[in-house]
Amino acid sequence: MKNNIIVKGIATLLVAAGITSCSEDYLQTYPVTSVDASTLMTQEGAEAAMNGLCRSMYTQYQSLEDYHSVNGESWMSMFYGEVFGEDYFSLLWASRMASNYMWVSVTNYQGWVCGMGWRYYYNLIGQANTLIESITASPESESDIMKALKAEAYTIRAHAYIKLMQIYGPRWTDSDNGNRKCIVKRTQPGNDEVPLATCNEIYSLIYEDLDTAIALYEESATKRTYMWEPNIDVARGLYARAAMLKNDYPTAEKMAHDARQNYPIMSSDEFVAGFAEPNGEWMWCNAAQVEGIYYWAHGSWYACQGPYPTLWGLGAGCINYDLYKKIPQGDIRASQFFTPDKPLRRPITRASFWNKDIVNPADMNLAKNANMNISVSAFGKKLVPNGDEQKWGLPYVAREEGGEGDIRICFGAQYKFWALDTYGTNAFPYMRGSEMLLTEAEAAYHNGHPGVTTACLQELNANRNPNYSCNLSGDALLEEVRTQRRIELWGEGHSWFDFKRWSYTMDRRPWIAGDVNSNNIPQQYSLKKEPQEANGWRFAVPQSEIQYNHAINRAELDY
Repeated sequence: MKNNIIVKGIATLLVAAGITSCSEDYLQTYPVTSVDASTLMTQEGAEAAMNGLCRSMYTQYQSLEDYHSVNGESWMSMFYGEVFGEDYFSLLWASRMASNYMWVSVTNYQGWVCGMGWRYYYNLIGQANTLIESITASPESESDIMKALKAEAYTIRAHAYIKLMQIYGPRWTDSDNGNRKCIVKRTQPGNDEVPLATCNEIYSLIYEDLDTAIALYEESATKRTYMWEPNIDVARGLYARAAMLKNDYPTAEKMAHDARQNYPIMSSDEFVAGFAEPNGEWMWCNAAQVEGIYYWAHGSWYACQGPYPTLWGLGAGCINYDLYKKIPQGDIRASQFFTPDKPLRRPITRASFWNKDIVNPADMNLAKNANMNISVSAFGKKLVPNGDEQKWGLPYVAREEGGEGDIRICFGAQYKFWALDTYGTNAFPYMRGSEMLLTEAEAAYHNGHPGVTTACLQELNANRNPNYSCNLSGDALLEEVRTQRRIELWGEGHSWFDFKRWSYTMDRRPWIAGDVNSNNIPQQYSLKKEPQEANGWRFAVPQSEIQYNHAINRAELDY
């Protein structure tokens, strides 16, 4: 009887969570509704279930398309990790859902924003719990493949809890040494009523899950087939992420170092190749390269020649100009943004970027002047990956409305992310070697190993800036690590989480006409948030969980 409940749990988890997928072949090999207990505990059934779990991290959540096509992991990374932050500006969010961009929704526990991340990540946890219990009960549990599948389930469960702590948990410095209550802890199939757990309880579970996963990976000779599956290196990388959240710097330094050994830093040519297909530095990414999800794809909304940005003229995201100015001259990463230092057709000059007759103050759109249009067009044509216009097309050119050559681009527009087809299909990195290198550098600094920190910075910049040299020490060295992290991982879903962890003040300085020292954020979207605001940058536990789960003591949330 219990096993039947486990199997039904897989089929009902998404519905129970309030999120549904429109993929008819959700588990591909076996539709979930046709998998019985005996099948699930076989290798074939467990593989199908794991495939479904991984695919639910990047699929069509059709009932949520009004929120810019929720697709799972890349959407969660962009929305919670970038939209609310300082370094990334997107008119897709600012103009269409300004209350989110302006943080109104962060503390609204009755709204969809606080509920979305909660439902999505507890969905992953629920599927992982079912798979772990099923494999444990299987007579084939000691086979290499079943061990590897179980390791993957533990890895994804740990990943989900890490994300929940980033979104809903307090900073470690605000956690009363880990004793503060935060989220609920579920390790069994189903949605039983459970009380809020402490930060220490959640982090202990994450560490235990990853210890178990690493041991199982080591015992199994089975290797992953696809990049969207986690492996032992991903588990170590997640360990490093969790350790950084709780200021466990010795663990973070070791795990980040070990995790990145098989993923050398991508070359300059690879960095400007479109970020649409994985290369040797990518450790974990979505399944887009295996099976497209059409207009739910990350590139549909965030690629520089993606269908929605080019049709709607809202751009695919801009770098905050204050951050851009921290990128040294000669750094390949500076080439990925259209900014005042780029080649411009006369009489367009640097000052033109603060001229309200050329730049629209309401949206930072630069395409209001023929000479600016020519500058933008020439710049974009030069940045087409490998010069292959037939494969990629041209960026920021409207395909339907406005006619051919109607360029729509914002001050600071990005050319980092490209799409592979008209639907916007592309791969999105969940984890890269550069992230692990920068994590190692940051942790090493806190561990009193400045030589390691400097060596890591030099290793990264050897493939980014041939003129780079780091002779910094003390606080300046730590700030350099953080700046390099913001530049390197821009647009990949880390900014808001890092600012929260560092207790930084977020300051989106506004654009001011005639002031070349001002920024590139429209004044109506400028915003400053101190570390203590918005419950210490914690999204509220959603009302839906509190109403359903009577074991929660609302007073323990202290907001």
